[in-house]
Amino acid sequence: MASADTPKYTDLMNWIREQILSGEFTIGMRLPSENELGKKFSISRQTVRQATSVLESEGLLERRRGSGTYISATSNSVKKSSSRNIGVVLTYLDDYIFPSIVKGIERVLTKNVYFMQLAFTYNRVEKEAYILDSMIKNNIDGLIIEPSKSGIPYINTDFYQKIKALGIPCIFVHADTNPLMGIPSIRMDDYLLGQSAAEYLIKHGHKNIAGIFKSDDMQGQLRYSGVINALKHHDLLASERNMYWYTTEDIKLIRNGNLDTEILDRIGNATALVCYNDEMAKTLIDILYKSDKKIPDDISIISFDDLALESTIGLTTFAHPKQELGKIVAVQLLKLLDNPNFNASIKFPPKLIERDSVKTI
Repeated sequence: MASADTPKYTDLMNWIREQILSGEFTIGMRLPSENELGKKFSISRQTVRQATSVLESEGLLERRRGSGTYISATSNSVKKSSSRNIGVVLTYLDDYIFPSIVKGIERVLTKNVYFMQLAFTYNRVEKEAYILDSMIKNNIDGLIIEPSKSGIPYINTDFYQKIKALGIPCIFVHADTNPLMGIPSIRMDDYLLGQSAAEYLIKHGHKNIAGIFKSDDMQGQLRYSGVINALKHHDLLASERNMYWYTTEDIKLIRNGNLDTEILDRIGNATALVCYNDEMAKTLIDILYKSDKKIPDDISIISFDDLALESTIGLTTFAHPKQELGKIVAVQLLKLLDNPNFNASIKFPPKLIERDSVKTI
């Protein structure tokens, strides 16, 4: 029987393959009924149908209307290595962008008769290591990974090296890490996003620009770099004092108000603020309001991801493709399954959404 980490239909698929390989099942032989197979493996008819549908897509079985399912391949046709399972490893599943990304991935995989094994790391590198180890052992066909702590580029490199050595197609989604590994990524052009945000504020007359960025994710580092280089280009970077860094572990402290004084001190007398993402922007808006600062009258804010977050003001931000990004990463992974040398990387360019949080001065 299947282990706790293995989908129930996998045992049935492997058993049918073994019967074909051993010669017990030959071309033209009728497969036992769904009821018989369900009883034998203690699974539902739906789960039986899930397994036989995968083998039918591989050409091993043939379904005949009103008659049943028949063996349609010899032992030479059996692919012992294919599980039709794609591992999807994300940091979180909440009401941010991730449900849309998952939905996009799932639609493409389902259409191509692949099944998704979904797991979450909560941005913890030890959790990611455990999940990757389990998925590798369970004969996964491919991996879509949002790397944990992507701003620390050599975390879990040993597992990424093992994935490459085993020839398992892998794509990073929503982030990138350790470019020396050569693993393709589907993500926003985060450097250009940061640069575009700063240029937009400068165009609206802002010269004293602050920023708040997440240091342990690559998106934060690249967005910061884009902002800083835009300020340098316009000779507006007197110091980096107005740039505030936080980590995954700091988020709870910020939301609870423990770091309000420190954050407000770092923002200082800036007339504009670039936020790491819309979620943090909403938190910062609440902090600023508590200190009697009005947006955009006292300070303008620009952010990233274009989320439908409840706020007292419409947030000027940059769009995130969300579901489209999920669809594309799944499509690119399937192409990698067919051609390991395929160049799968894609960066989405900035798309500005103008609302009411930035004023011209």
